Amino acid sequence: MALLVLALGIGATSCNNVSDAEVQSNAQQLLASNPELDNVLVTVENQVATLTGTVADDATKSYAESTVAGVENVKSVVNQIEVVPAAPDYTSLDESINAALADLLKEYNKVTATVKDGVIQLKGEIKKSEQSGLLEKLNALNPIQIVDSTTVK
Repeated sequence: MALLVLALGIGATSCNNVSDAEVQSNAQQLLASNPELDNVLVTVENQVATLTGTVADDATKSYAESTVAGVENVKSVVNQIEVVPAAPDYTSLDESINAALADLLKEYNKVTATVKDGVIQLKGEIKKSEQSGLLEKLNALNPIQIVDSTTVK
């Protein structure tokens, strides 16, 4: 009987001797299996998992926490993940503005324009009498912003 109690005691003790490094490795493997959690890191100390990094939304943040909470030998999770929404994609806006710019700038031969992330950057020279007309036409393209760096002559 004493031998059985001793064997059970050793078995119970050995189950609790899982290293933090092993728990951390298991948690990191689970996070790595989900591309939405690529920017999330986990550290484990005294079987408390701490999550850091960034995700796109609150649902993904909660998912990361529940995923790591389900790892064997994790007692609790400290979720320090920051929610940073993805940057907007202005590709289609840039394309539509660029498509209209070539025709629009034909009558302003000393003005050049570039478009990036919905922002039109103007350079070159323009007559004062033409400037407001150009800006009005550019505003009709619905850009995010117009940066007018032209020299008014």
